[in-house]
Amino acid sequence: MFEIIPAIDILDGKCVRLVQGKFNEKTIYFENPLDAAKLWESKGAKRLHVVDLNGAKTGTPENQKIIQDIVKSVNIPVQVGGGLRRNDLIEEAIKMGVDRIILGTSAVFNHNLLASVCEKFGERIAVAVDAKDEKVVANGWTNVSSKSVTVLAQEAVNLGVKRFIFTDISKDGMMAGPNFASIQKFASSVQVHVIASGGISSKEDIEQLKKLNIEGCILGKSIYSGAIKLEEVL
Repeated sequence: MFEIIPAIDILDGKCVRLVQGKFNEKTIYFENPLDAAKLWESKGAKRLHVVDLNGAKTGTPENQKIIQDIVKSVNIPVQVGGGLRRNDLIEEAIKMGVDRIILGTSAVFNHNLLASVCEKFGERIAVAVDAKDEKVVANGWTNVSSKSVTVLAQEAVNLGVKRFIFTDISKDGMMAGPNFASIQKFASSVQVHVIASGGISSKEDIEQLKKLNIEGCILGKSIYSGAIKLEEVL
């Protein structure tokens, strides 16, 4: 079953979209992200992908209150990322009712953390791999690492990771279609669940992704701009 997941990116308490992860290139779509959550649930979404962009940038969650409101107000599972770089913060999010935790930079550089949370929470942990030219990008997309995405992913699988969210950031928010080749290469190199994100801008893109034998995809700008009508692709 291919899962199509709407994204809700939160910056300074508002629901926004960035272009290629650039914080100065944002569009505000909802003053209250809870309105976005309820909208996508009403359109038939089976899961929500919520990112605390302030947290992704600073390393500490900053929009917990609104995320908690979303988790409590919808009847579908919510996966959350952004600034969850310590055991206690991850446990707090799980207690809050978050279904799945998305680790980013923390996982890239902290193997002890990754091993311990995978052991404790198993399938509820996903690692977001943000790639540019097949290299890992960290810290809210501001640092390009020298580590290749396939090396990073293999290390993570060895530590117990069962799911990745793969974003080619050169495509994100550009509405120019995903990088199918890099998604396929990544998915075949890890042999675990992969959810694709970044650049998906048409029904045709989604049909193409379904052929890659991946678990699903995340939709951002395409559903906010109206390029894709969520209810037509679910």
